[in-house]
Parts: sequence; C-alpha cells; structure tokens
Amino acid sequence: MKIKRRDRLAVGVLGAFLTILCPCRAWAFDPWTNLNGYWISADGRTTIEGALEKGVTITKYQNKSGEIQWAMLPENDISFVMVRLGYRDDLDPYFKTNMEGAANVKLDTGVCFYSKAATLEEARKEAAYVLDVVKDYRVSYPIAFELDAQFAEDKKLDRIQITKLTGEFCDAIEEAGYKVVVFGDSDWLSQHVETRKLPYDVWYSRYGMAHDYPNRALWRCTDRADVKGIEGQVCLEFSFVDYGRIFQGTGWREINGKKYYFKNYEMVKNSGVRIGEEVYFFDKEGQGQKTK
Repeated sequence: MKIKRRDRLAVGVLGAFLTILCPCRAWAFDPWTNLNGYWISADGRTTIEGALEKGVTITKYQNKSGEIQWAMLPENDISFVMVRLGYRDDLDPYFKTNMEGAANVKLDTGVCFYSKAATLEEARKEAAYVLDVVKDYRVSYPIAFELDAQFAEDKKLDRIQITKLTGEFCDAIEEAGYKVVVFGDSDWLSQHVETRKLPYDVWYSRYGMAHDYPNRALWRCTDRADVKGIEGQVCLEFSFVDYGRIFQGTGWREINGKKYYFKNYEMVKNSGVRIGEEVYFFDKEGQGQKTK
C-alpha cells in the first residue's frame, strides 16, 4: 500500500505509554511493520526515514519451497515484488508464473537481471534480451542490473570497465521507456562501480538498519524475512521512490526496433485504442496500424 505521511510523534508517544505500563522492559514494535504510516526498523524502535512501500524479491528458490499464496501478500502490507528474471542464457523457470501471480493481485512489479557481459556489445545484447522478455508483462517497478561478481573477477574486469558495462545496459533499458536500478552492497557499489558517474537509481543491499547511500531508491534490509504467503524466508525490500509518479505507464515505447503502445504498464494487444486524434488497431503481437 502507499504510505501516507502522518505525525511522527505517534511512534514515540505510543512507545512512552507502553514504557509507563511496563517499566520492567523496554518497549518495541515488530520489525519491518507499519505504525501510523511509518515503517519500523530492525530494532523495533526506529522508523525508516523516507520509506514509502515494503516489498519482497521472489526467485525460483521461493517457488521450490512451496506454492506462493499471492493473495496473502498485499493483505500483509507487501506493495511490490522484484521478480528474478535470471541470466541471458538461463531464464528463471518460474519467471512467467511469478509475473502473472503478482499481476493477478495488482502488485507493482520489477525484475532482477544478472549480467555476464564482458564487452559493451554483450551488455547491449543482454539489454535487448531483457526488453524482449519483459515487454509482454506488466512492469511498473525498475529493471535491476547486477553484474555477476564471480564472473567479473574471473574476467579481471576493473572498476572503469564495470561502470561502462553497467551504463551501457542501463542506457538501453531507459531508452526503451523503463526505469532501471543498479543493485549492489556497500563494497560492490563503492569499490567496483563508479555510481557517481551513472545517472541511475541504486538498489542498496545492507542488512540491519543503515540504509543511506547516494541515489538509493530501494533498500534490501534482510534476506531472512518471514512473509505470510511465502514458504521459508525471503529477501525484504523497501522503496523510497514513488515510481507511480516518475515511471510513465501509458504511451509509445520503441523496443528493439519496433514500436508498441502501453496502457497502465501493459502492452496493448488485440484491441483498438484512440491515441490523440488517431485510432489504432493492435494485433496479437502488439503491432499497431491506424484505422481509416
């Protein structure tokens, strides 16, 4: 759900009240829960400054642990999901299932892509592959880029090369009308990528309470969260950006040399649509023609 900003004193006042009632123990709330419009951090006492929405990352490992009860996620304050797409040569076997499951319960959805690009050409091919896959699904959150760290080490890629590869992929994704984030922990983002040279949001992975990082839009706070509807533990995320405001969901997009029309983040297919003063009919592949 979208978080409305309310009086921050509510957390402190309620905590003080509980302390008076139970002076023998320090007050605390359940971590990662919402109280009066504010998310509570790992210590149960501190609010997560600027957090707007709570989400999870779903991969094949959650699917293998048990069937995901998608309807239970929004009922438990989950507003968005980042779905693992995988590698260019290894699509997550549950990608389609997870994208459709999230869409059916109207969760905002982004995707996670893992790169093994060693050249700019390979980075462009990976971006083209990702765009070809995601165009047929409702994507209203960013496409996340993560260069495989072991691959980078094996190829002896330096910081400058990694930064250029990251930028090449991200440029192609955003030129096609999607939003992008660069994923990494503190070591990766500070030692291996020159993020200050990239005009893109960051998905910062740091477990615990500290979550500040330049251009941080998403924060992975733990990989051991228990969420009703998901068997086993899962990565928990917080969003600090209102993507519904900055990510255009309706309009033309050019993807791999072809133009498509999207409405509310979904490609228009098998229907006619008035766009401005013109009426277009779109076939099953999303290709449109003006009607006479």
